[in-house]
Amino acid sequence: MAHPAAAAPTDTVFAIPGSGFGVGVTGLPSAGTYYLTATTDTDAPGVTRFGPYTDVFVHWRNISTGAAGVAYLRDGAEVETGSGTVVALATLPDGYGLLASTPGAGAWTVP
Repeated sequence: MAHPAAAAPTDTVFAIPGSGFGVGVTGLPSAGTYYLTATTDTDAPGVTRFGPYTDVFVHWRNISTGAAGVAYLRDGAEVETGSGTVVALATLPDGYGLLASTPGAGAWTVP
């Protein structure tokens, strides 16, 4: 008897990368861009795994159900977003010498 095929996890890289400008540990100006990933898997319906960054806030909303929340990433985060279409905005927290930042945004479907 053949085993049923399982769908591989799906990664969605946020369409708009976030970026920040600040003062580095050397006291000199520095800038950077971060690309956050939202991963879903049919074996874990209703769950989105965010990563790989830490110290990033992800403000999300499931537009299919109305559920919403904020995840503060510490070595990634697994969030019960529910099944449906999810949109999110990733922001950097104040501090760390950050002078300005641009949020990243994305949308994906959670099984």
